[in-house]
Amino acid sequence: MRRSQLPALLLAVLAVGVGPVAALVADDPYLLSIFERFLIFAVAASSLNLILGYGGMVSFGHAVYLGLGAYATGLLANAGHESLWIQAPVVVVASAIAAFLIGKIALRTSGVHFIMITLALAQILYYLAQSSSAFGGDDGMVIHARTTLWPGYDAFDPWQFYAFVAVTSLALLWLVDVVVRSDFGRRLVAARENGQRANALGFDVTGTRLVAFVIAGAICGLAGMLLANQSEFATPGYSNWQRSGELLAIVILGGVGTRSGPILGALVFIVVEHYLVSITTHWPILFGPLLILVVLFFNSGLSGVVAGLGGRLLATPAGGAK
Repeated sequence: MRRSQLPALLLAVLAVGVGPVAALVADDPYLLSIFERFLIFAVAASSLNLILGYGGMVSFGHAVYLGLGAYATGLLANAGHESLWIQAPVVVVASAIAAFLIGKIALRTSGVHFIMITLALAQILYYLAQSSSAFGGDDGMVIHARTTLWPGYDAFDPWQFYAFVAVTSLALLWLVDVVVRSDFGRRLVAARENGQRANALGFDVTGTRLVAFVIAGAICGLAGMLLANQSEFATPGYSNWQRSGELLAIVILGGVGTRSGPILGALVFIVVEHYLVSITTHWPILFGPLLILVVLFFNSGLSGVVAGLGGRLLATPAGGAK
């Protein structure tokens, strides 16, 4: 494990625990919604980091799966199918199929061409949602019921809903971590480092990349399901290129190719967004310089900064002697 790679799941668990504590101390349940958004975007960014950080595939249309997951959830909920055990499989299948089709086309190219194809294909789906009256058009779709789990579960109770988002997000973050640390994850890194050598070793480079693309799309689709429940709304804006840019910014801010990077990046991004929005609607202008500074001075993003500080603290002898 590289020094810049912190225990991702431990970090996520600690962050999950901070949400309820902050809400209780401030006596403000609204704080739970901020941590819910953080967890949702941590999952989406982790799925992007799987193909970007470990697969070397720069997708500028990854948010399309957020939109697909949100709309699939909304359509099912408004049709009376509110059960998680119905919604989750539909979201996974829909997102995986979309990721397979997009990946099958985009992986024929590389570099800038790959970026532009993922952007173009994602924008096609974005404009289809925007122009379709069945999806509410540009106004979006109001979701009248949240996902249900079992009898007695109250999806509109802030504490129970936070527990649902937290447990689901931790499970998805764990899944990404398992994929990264598996033999498949190592093959994906090998394909990123040198595709020709990986082919010579007998790896199916294109197949490996496509499978990673599908896994990332399915996990991001589930993040879209959580986002639809959290906002009780689905809008084409979830899948446009600006949202994809935000996911890229989160990964870069936290550290590309680090297991804890998307979690740290999402936490800082959501907290900074929350406070900057109260200052100006043009908050990205203030956020941009922060991202530029991180890119210029910290190769491993915030994950590298935190790991470096932790290493210095551990290296300091007891009593603070130098």
